[in-house]
Amino acid sequence: MSKVQLIYEGISQIVGGPELGLLVLSDLTHTRQIAIVCDKRMEIELSLRTGEKPVTERLLPEVLCSVNPLMTSEHYEILFNSIIDGQYKALLVNKDDLTLTPIRASDAVLLAHVAKLNIFMEEHLFKRQSVDSSTSQNKMALPLNALSFEMLHHALEKAIEEENYELASMLRDEMKNRAKEP
Repeated sequence: MSKVQLIYEGISQIVGGPELGLLVLSDLTHTRQIAIVCDKRMEIELSLRTGEKPVTERLLPEVLCSVNPLMTSEHYEILFNSIIDGQYKALLVNKDDLTLTPIRASDAVLLAHVAKLNIFMEEHLFKRQSVDSSTSQNKMALPLNALSFEMLHHALEKAIEEENYELASMLRDEMKNRAKEP
């Protein structure tokens, strides 16, 4: 299995969705990037840790990492290996015994940030899901399969409201495809 190493770039807001944000990860060359949808609470957690002087040593992720001295990049890494129903699937990989522990994607990014773990994505998934990085743009395209059903529904309503029927048709088709899946 080939994998691509990713780095956390920051948080972006979703226009029209103040309760949601995007965690932006890019490859090491900063040529392609992916976005992981997160809730407002996760935005706050990561923002606490990216300020000039974070005061987080008594918060739960930092405390758990301090009581487990093996929680380092020497022993653990994060691996994104699939996307199902708009949710990236992440694993905490113990490199010593190869145990895999499922973890919510946004929590995986937070843990990687706190414990300084490396983040990887399976190469085929990264090629399929990533978009070109462009510093001249303030927008980022998201693949339809990276959106939750609720986000698809909200986007469909907005597309109809704006009379963007081509987009509305694509969104409707994606929703129908998900409804058919077992």
